[in-house]
Amino acid sequence: MSAAKRVRIPTAKPGELLVCYGRPARGEDPDVCICWGEGVSKRDGNLAHYHLATERPHFGKPQVSPSFIEELHARGYDITTLKLSVRKRQPPPDQTL
Repeated sequence: MSAAKRVRIPTAKPGELLVCYGRPARGEDPDVCICWGEGVSKRDGNLAHYHLATERPHFGKPQVSPSFIEELHARGYDITTLKLSVRKRQPPPDQTL
C-alpha cells in the first residue's frame, strides 16, 4: 500500500509567478494555486488565472469553452503534476528605471 502524497502550500520566490497544484491554505482541499512573490504584481496572477483557469465565452453563442486546466484534465493529464514557474526579467545593470 502506498502512502498518500503530502500536498504542500505553495509559495513563490521573489520575482516569481508560480502556478502549481497545492493546498491554498491550511485545512483546505488541494487545487490549482496561483501565487506570486515579492516584486510581482497581483495583476500578473490575475492574468495567469484568466488564461489558465477561466472558462472562455463564445461571443454571440450561448456556450463557453473549458479552461486550459479543464481541457488538460479532459484529455487525460494528471493535474496534480502541474507546475509552471516564470521569473521576472532583470534589467541590464547599465540601465536605471
